[in-house]
Amino acid sequence: MLFWNGILSWGIFHRNSEKNHKMKIKNILESNGLYDAKILSSSDSISVPKQWHFILNEEDKSLRKDFILNYWKPFDLFLPKTIRIFEQYLDDVFLILHKEQVKMVYLFFIDNEYITYVGNPPKTENTLTILPEKLLDFYTHIHDGWFESISGGVGLLPMERIQFLDESEWGLTNEILQSVDLSKTYYVFHNGGNVFLCINIEDTENPKSLVWWTNDRPKLGIEFWSFLDSWIEIGFL
Repeated sequence: MLFWNGILSWGIFHRNSEKNHKMKIKNILESNGLYDAKILSSSDSISVPKQWHFILNEEDKSLRKDFILNYWKPFDLFLPKTIRIFEQYLDDVFLILHKEQVKMVYLFFIDNEYITYVGNPPKTENTLTILPEKLLDFYTHIHDGWFESISGGVGLLPMERIQFLDESEWGLTNEILQSVDLSKTYYVFHNGGNVFLCINIEDTENPKSLVWWTNDRPKLGIEFWSFLDSWIEIGFL
C-alpha cells in the first residue's frame, strides 16, 4: 500500500510541477508580447515542419538546445556572435501556436531577465527571388523571419514584412533620398529604432548592402552578415 501511495504521490507531484512550469512559461511569453500562445507538445495533433519534430518530441531542454546549435550550424561562420549568444544564454526552445501559426520560441536568460525571439517556419514557396543566395538559404532552411518578440525587430524580418524603401515616408532631405534608388532597395532588418539593414538590387547579379538611417545619410558598401551579427548582439547585450 505504501508503495502505491508513493507512486500516486509522485504522479501528482510530477503533474503539478509540469503545470507550474507551463504557467511560468506562459507568463514569460505574455511579458514578451506573446499573448494567447499555446505551448505545443507531442500530444498535440497539429502539423509542424518536419525539421522541427525533434523540438516537439524531445522533453530534455538541453538536448533541444544542442539541436538548435546544429540547426544553425550552416551559419556559424556568418553569425559567430549570435551563435555565441546561443551557447551562453539560450535557456530553452519550444514550439507554440500563436495567431493560428506554429512558431519556434527561443528563450534567452540574460541578467536575470528573459528575452524571447520568435522563428517562423522556413519558407517553402519559390517566391524569394530578390534575396541573395545565402540569405535565401536562411529563409528556406532556418526561419522565414527570426526576431525579438516585443519590437518585431533586431533580427531578420518575415518575408511578408520586407519592404522597399520607396514604400515609406522618411522625412529626409532630397539629397539623401536621391543618394540611393529607393525603389530597388529593400530592408530585411531594423533595430526597433532608426537603423535599417538594406539590400540594393540595381545590379541583380551583384546586390549591395547598406545601412539606411532615419536621421542621417546611408552608410554604403557594408558587409551584410557582419553588420547583422553585430546588431543582433547589441540587441541582447
